[in-house]
Amino acid sequence: MPELPDVECFKMYLDDTSLHQEIVATEVPDPGILDGISARPFQMCLQGESMEATSRHGKFLFVHLKSPPCLVLHFGMTGYLDYARSNELPKHARVVFRFAGNGRLAYVCQRKLGRVTITDDREAFLQSHQLGPDALDEQLTDRGLAERFAGRRSAIKSAMMDQSMLAGVGNIYADEILFQAGIAPHRRVFELDDQAWRTIFRAMHRVLQTAIRKGAEVSRFPPTYLLRRRGQDGPCPKCNRQLKTTRLGGRRTCFCPHCQQ
Repeated sequence: MPELPDVECFKMYLDDTSLHQEIVATEVPDPGILDGISARPFQMCLQGESMEATSRHGKFLFVHLKSPPCLVLHFGMTGYLDYARSNELPKHARVVFRFAGNGRLAYVCQRKLGRVTITDDREAFLQSHQLGPDALDEQLTDRGLAERFAGRRSAIKSAMMDQSMLAGVGNIYADEILFQAGIAPHRRVFELDDQAWRTIFRAMHRVLQTAIRKGAEVSRFPPTYLLRRRGQDGPCPKCNRQLKTTRLGGRRTCFCPHCQQ
């Protein structure tokens, strides 16, 4: 599933390809992808508009138009963006924005678990979806992170994936952050001291920023990163002992019993 680094890369892709171009038509081959709005009003909202800027919060990408409202993209498990100067569309294109000058931007989502919508108020949207602070919010500190999770009895990995507590971290990046922090994913939140939270906070920033720099391509991650071996049940990239795979909160979880105490 696209997580914070993936969505940040989609943001940069849209910025590089699609800003400041008049939208002359919007096609909705699959209206079921729209959330809270039907196809015709959606198309009318975008007619003659242009994508002027973008922002991201957690796994949501906000596309700010020339005038309100704001376009909101969520990518589900398989979503991505595809820009081209061509009439040909990629398979599973669910929404297509056609620009003056023959360019087009397609929102592609094979499994149709993503959502596209419109909002008049970005902050109200975040509140209505009960989203916590973005994991890379400049105002978030290690102490603030610890305070948000204070008193919880759940496993730290499950807590980090709760989007109402912290927006943007999902299953695979929670594994990587905790691996880099040297903390077992099943360790209970209330057991963590201030030093553990500082370690998690620093690891979270380092991992997410590294993933963004590498285009969220796991093959380009440093050799000491878990995600390069996560699906292989191979040796730990740090100690070379066997990695362990289990299920935590219904999600596949990979960790090193030796490195993550």
